[in-house]
Amino acid sequence: MKVKKFTAQGAQSGTGELADAIFAAPVSEAAIHSVIRTENRNRRHGTHKTKDFAEVSGGGKKPWRQKGTGHARQGSIRAPQWRKGGIVFGPNPRDYRIGLNDRLRRLGIVSILAKKAQREEVGIIDALQAPEFSTKAIVSIFKKAGFADSTVVYVTDVSDLKLQKSFGNLPNAKIMHAQRLNAPELYYSDFLFFSEGALKYLEAHYTLKRKRKPA
Repeated sequence: MKVKKFTAQGAQSGTGELADAIFAAPVSEAAIHSVIRTENRNRRHGTHKTKDFAEVSGGGKKPWRQKGTGHARQGSIRAPQWRKGGIVFGPNPRDYRIGLNDRLRRLGIVSILAKKAQREEVGIIDALQAPEFSTKAIVSIFKKAGFADSTVVYVTDVSDLKLQKSFGNLPNAKIMHAQRLNAPELYYSDFLFFSEGALKYLEAHYTLKRKRKPA
């Protein structure tokens, strides 16, 4: 599959070739749903907490006597029906994480990449380098490529702290290492840029092997 190729400065330099085993693979919508749902759930901290009747401070004294006042009987001003009372069945800290086997995760990632390729939302770019911390330099690259107002993801196979920091302040541009692809960011972005090294890594680790049929 042929796609647009860009220089490290953002200028289009021709076309490049993508591996059909990944970018022309059949798309599984169920796998895409599973991998995005799993990653979104696993990112939740689950630290929400409300206090129940036993945890609210105060309310140890009975507000009025049991009978003869004309009011309904009450045992505490911290009961759930009172203002500032305890919460009934409120949220408590919990773990939202769910599991996903490696094969299904790879299938989901490959399906996302194939779907983006079908929509012509994938391109190849020369490896970006950051000799210094510069968000402005990263903005100029994608602006020259024609994606100034788009959400883009740059996938690389190199860990560069200066490059990561340069991407850090950009709300519409993300950087990912090929070893750890985030499905939601890939799927909901407008365009994906891959370095040559990242494509080689994907071809080596994300090519789905079909099971052999028994003879």
